[in-house]
Amino acid sequence: MTASPDMLETTTPMKVVLPRQLGANRRELEVRDIMNTQIITASADDSVLAAARCMSENGISCVVVTDDEMVIGILTDKDILKGIAGKDTEFHRLKISQRMSSPVEVASPDQSVIAAGRTMETKGIKRLPVVDGGALVGVVTQTDIMRGLISISPLGAVSDIMSTQIAQIGTDASIAEAAQVMAAKGISCLIARHRGEVAGILTEKDVLRRVVALRKDPTTTQVVDIMSFPIASVPSTYSVLSAGKKMETMRLHRLLVMENGREVCGIITQTDIMRAVRRELEHLDARASLDPAVRSLIDRLVMDMGKLRGILLSTDEIACETRDR
Repeated sequence: MTASPDMLETTTPMKVVLPRQLGANRRELEVRDIMNTQIITASADDSVLAAARCMSENGISCVVVTDDEMVIGILTDKDILKGIAGKDTEFHRLKISQRMSSPVEVASPDQSVIAAGRTMETKGIKRLPVVDGGALVGVVTQTDIMRGLISISPLGAVSDIMSTQIAQIGTDASIAEAAQVMAAKGISCLIARHRGEVAGILTEKDVLRRVVALRKDPTTTQVVDIMSFPIASVPSTYSVLSAGKKMETMRLHRLLVMENGREVCGIITQTDIMRAVRRELEHLDARASLDPAVRSLIDRLVMDMGKLRGILLSTDEIACETRDR
């Protein structure tokens, strides 16, 4: 394992280098503008335990596996979680080659951030090694993508994009049981409840740092022993921009959406923000590429539709008043 000061995800907020604005010919935000150039690599023969400890100590969620400076795989906290769901316990005996994901999806430095985000969404992954001329030059994570996109296209309220499907588990369940639920549903966290009340949240990172890295038995360790609490939450009226900034400041990948500080009504993740902002930017780019006359026509049609909707609503109100009389 390359135990250098290199890291896949820096522990301090990364500065996004936005391209210069050149009017209609502005350069699109590229992977090189937001990627991390500090990297931790590992050998396929290293143990999963060594990788887990390295990831835990450096506050990162993956290591890039290389052979003669060529990227051959990637080991993530999700890979380790799937192993636990499949009854892994002796992490010191497991080699990275037995649990790493391979082949690896990669990005190039000149790839657009929107395209990299689309790849992550399509493939269901959260980080991409960046390769230039066959050499590993950096890593771009979902956090980097979200930070880059949201800096140029803030959205509305979190209620517009949050997920209302929330998986839950009892605090007395074992980590092995929790891992099986998360692996089966393809999710990275569970809400932990005790006597019907929200008690905490269990994430892949919690499992990595507090079970695998410490060599605890996932079959006997309970959710209550390692879950994170108190829970970071925001109201449904919170802006997406502010939610993104809060995640970055608190170094979180998700926030619960709660009303009155007690009732959970949804969850917003970096994936939700990245997907929504990417689609918004694609929509804006599509409109910007239209002929000015066509774009003007669309704008007028949208305005006319808005007026028509207002007329129809007014008509409905008058009809309702008439019926009431």
